[in-house]
Amino acid sequence: MKKSTNVKFLFEQYRDRCYGFFIKMLSDPELAKDLTQDIFLTLLRKRSELTNVRNWDTYIYIICRNRAYDHLKKAGHDKTYRDYLFRYWNEPSNIVQPIAEKRMDATHYKEILEQCLAKLPDQQRVIFNMSKKEGLSHQTIAEKLGISPLTVRNHLHRALNNIRSSVHPDMELGILLGILALSM
Repeated sequence: MKKSTNVKFLFEQYRDRCYGFFIKMLSDPELAKDLTQDIFLTLLRKRSELTNVRNWDTYIYIICRNRAYDHLKKAGHDKTYRDYLFRYWNEPSNIVQPIAEKRMDATHYKEILEQCLAKLPDQQRVIFNMSKKEGLSHQTIAEKLGISPLTVRNHLHRALNNIRSSVHPDMELGILLGILALSM
């Protein structure tokens, strides 16, 4: 893949891995198919920009991870969509992972997140909870706390960095935030 990137070759090499990643991350076969297709459509559109990619395993993993995070963020901010995902994941016909294992994972990640939140400075914790748990906008939080939206953004950014630095390096922040979104 020197001069031009062969997307067909990439598709054949990585489609099963992408699909498996999305299944593991999101537990929804239809969504996994859609996101996998979306990844390769994106690669097709950007093929002229991909000539400098040196490590395809890492590159594909990162774009899949980012797409899954974007999806979880959307679920976290869109109550209707979040409710749909929660119902979908709890229907017996859609079980990819045993229910008991899902609940243990969710409980485990939620405990980790709560421990991280307990370590945050008060203002960061309050703003994080208002933003991520209550789904309030930066503007609304700023008005309620009597601070600027920029200050809200900065506190939220610091809170996320503090949480990220508190968790095990192998644990993804997106998983923690996704569990938080689904537990509300």
